[in-house]
Amino acid sequence: SSAGVGGEGWPLVNSIPSEEVCAFAQHPDNEKYPVPNVMHYCQRYAVDKYFWGKRKTPHDIFTCDHPLLVDVPSDLGSGNYLRVYPNSKPNAKPREIDAKREKQDAFMLCGLTAATNDAMIHFKDRHCGDAGGGERGRTY
Repeated sequence: SSAGVGGEGWPLVNSIPSEEVCAFAQHPDNEKYPVPNVMHYCQRYAVDKYFWGKRKTPHDIFTCDHPLLVDVPSDLGSGNYLRVYPNSKPNAKPREIDAKREKQDAFMLCGLTAATNDAMIHFKDRHCGDAGGGERGRTY
């Protein structure tokens, strides 16, 4: 849900060390840090030039020709990216965000990007030729 909203799992995300939040979101381990098992992505999430919006996701991602999503930096959420570009336009003037918001949005961005790419790879392995072909570049 929306980063910072009360009554949600954000305190659990906030307890993950900042330098680990992205890698952890990509491969959660409830033995290490307990987090909710469901990601409800009803909002837009943005840190620096990285953005996730459910209405902005291409409708053709599950095709052999569509590239994978660009991996986000592994240190996203560490406090090194305290800005966001409005509407994910890198030539726009960035808006500052605080470290807590960066961490929470980074958790969602890292988890959603990894899960989407995993699903796309699963599709490509099963439907894009004998050797699991299909476009594997990360350009979107």
